[in-house]
Amino acid sequence: MLILFINKFYPSPEKNIHRNSFFSFLESFKHYLKMVQNELKQERQKSYHANMKNLVFKTFFLTFVFIVAHSLMIEDCRSQWVQQYTGTTANLYCIKFINKNTGWSCGEGMLLKTTNSGANWNIVALPVNKPLQRVFPLDSNVVYVVGMFETIIKTTNGGINWQVIRDGVVPQNSYLCCHFINKNTGWISGGGEQKILKTTNGGVSFDSIVTNTYGFIEDIYFRDSLTGLYCDNNGAVRKTTNGGYNWFSINIPVGAYYYFFRNFSFINNQTGWIVNDVRKVYKTTDFGSNWDSISNIPNGSYGIHNIFFSSVNTGWAVGEGYLIFKSTNSGYNWFSQPGNGGHSIFFANDSVGWEVANLGKIFHTTNSGGLVWISSISESVEYFSLNQNYPNPFNASTNISYDIPKDVFVTIKIYEISGREIKTLVNEYIRAGRYIIGFNASGLSSGIYFCKIIAGNYIETKRMVLIK
Repeated sequence: MLILFINKFYPSPEKNIHRNSFFSFLESFKHYLKMVQNELKQERQKSYHANMKNLVFKTFFLTFVFIVAHSLMIEDCRSQWVQQYTGTTANLYCIKFINKNTGWSCGEGMLLKTTNSGANWNIVALPVNKPLQRVFPLDSNVVYVVGMFETIIKTTNGGINWQVIRDGVVPQNSYLCCHFINKNTGWISGGGEQKILKTTNGGVSFDSIVTNTYGFIEDIYFRDSLTGLYCDNNGAVRKTTNGGYNWFSINIPVGAYYYFFRNFSFINNQTGWIVNDVRKVYKTTDFGSNWDSISNIPNGSYGIHNIFFSSVNTGWAVGEGYLIFKSTNSGYNWFSQPGNGGHSIFFANDSVGWEVANLGKIFHTTNSGGLVWISSISESVEYFSLNQNYPNPFNASTNISYDIPKDVFVTIKIYEISGREIKTLVNEYIRAGRYIIGFNASGLSSGIYFCKIIAGNYIETKRMVLIK
């Protein structure tokens, strides 16, 4: 009876697309039940009473394991981003963490704080009720928040008490971004007046600097007290070397102008990225003096709201279109997962991160959003194929493309030259199409490796050369 139940409600993977780990377990379980049935028939002719108890125990134990495994697998079939309860339906625009536990998020008249990675988000009582655009925590105590109507507020005790630095009434004069290098020195800007505010005394007073920009300043970033950058919604990037009092234009490759630049993401004093609203990604290795156009994030009809890199290779981007994009080779290629139409994304390291979206939604991952990020390039292919990885030879990261002409269970694994398995890239039932998957070998030594695909009866192996 149990086998009939399984066959009815959990048919073979050829009829349903699910995670293969679940089906592998399921098929094994069904096979084991058949073995138990055969044993029961044999034992009826032997010492029935002595062995029946043991066999019944086996059956019920495995049934219990099956139920538990089913629930876990169903959870695993869902997104690797888990929604956290926030207690609000306000749109959220920014999220920042000072470590894996303590973070802040702000939005439409709302500020949230967590001290346990988002397991609990607490609504922070504020002395203003204005839309908030950017939160900037310096440490567990000092936090600046800026927003619409010239709003600037500050706490020095972790959000218990707040100081209203500015609270205006003109909606056009709004602050969209800020950056502080310590608790006293920082810069604030946005739209309306095309000015940058600079403070060196924690907001007690400001120098008002005219920028002569033609648009709203979307982001501002300083690596020290003298050298900084800003970008605006007209596709301009400007740089200062005297603390923000004078700014000069940076030459951006053709195609950048007249598009929104969203934000900077720097991992050190030299290397950073920027993205515009048509998904074009630029990278600098000399703190913004020169920018290279390195890629276009896929699905160009949708805009990107935020880009974030946690290390030199690993970065994310979120925006419209309900996709989350990830790069494992410094932004040169991007792969996607189903997302949530996010406004901002932040990672404490390469694995632990958060995304914020409209209606008070915050999503959390502890495994970099999932084990495999795949980009589907085409849905129509004729033949099975495992293509040569590119680049090859490669340093740290490479891309592997493969064609699947029909829905089938696919396994792709990486092996050392000795034959030892290194990593499983794909192990699931996949729809027909052409796919690209990224492979990061930063933890491996230089040498020859093999990529092997098994898709139904199709088996193919490609040699890859890692050179560091």
